[in-house]
Amino acid sequence: MLKGLVTVVQVITLGAVAATVFLLLTFTPTSPTREAAANLGILGEQVWVRSCAGCHGADGEGGIGPTLAGGAVVEAFPDRAEQIALVTDGFEGMPAFGGRLTPAEISAVVDYTRNELAQR
Repeated sequence: MLKGLVTVVQVITLGAVAATVFLLLTFTPTSPTREAAANLGILGEQVWVRSCAGCHGADGEGGIGPTLAGGAVVEAFPDRAEQIALVTDGFEGMPAFGGRLTPAEISAVVDYTRNELAQR
């Protein structure tokens, strides 16, 4: 009886290992879908409207804060990481948003300014 149970356990284990190996070999990681990218763009725009436009203007044309439209933000911050640091930590008149926004929101709004506002 014990020998039969051991055989059943071995067969089940072998099947589970085979299934795992099959899944590992056939799994193909995918890049973010267009829908996911669009959702990040929407998030960036939402963060822009509620947290940034009041100082930088609805279209990034400037106001209390400097102009960011027309590629001005990329010219001022060629390195995206520096712009993320500025939004996160603030500087001079720019308030720090690290305590108010998540890293994903900061990343999305930085991409929004670099991609969408750059075209205006």
